[in-house]
Amino acid sequence: MPELQEFLMERWALYHNLEYDSGEEKNPRLIFYNEKDEVVKTVPVKKMKADEISSLLDTLGFYRRSQKGEDIPEEFQQFPLRAPRDEL
Repeated sequence: MPELQEFLMERWALYHNLEYDSGEEKNPRLIFYNEKDEVVKTVPVKKMKADEISSLLDTLGFYRRSQKGEDIPEEFQQFPLRAPRDEL
C-alpha cells in the first residue's frame, strides 16, 4: 500500500473535513457520511493510487488547501462542497 501511504503522508493534510482511522489497515476505505452521520458511500482505497484518491476527493467537492496549515475560507467550511447530495 505504498500509494495509500504516500497519500496519507503527503496529501491528507491538504484536504478539509477528512478524518483518519487506522483501525481498518487491512481493508482501508473512504467512508462518506451525510449531515445526519449516516454512511452514504464507501470506497475501497487499498489498490488506488494517490492521484486517484485525490481526484476522487476533488470530484466530490472536498476543499483542498494549496499548502499544509493554510486557513479554510469561511464559504468552504461545510462538507461536501460542490457535489450534489444525491451523488454521494
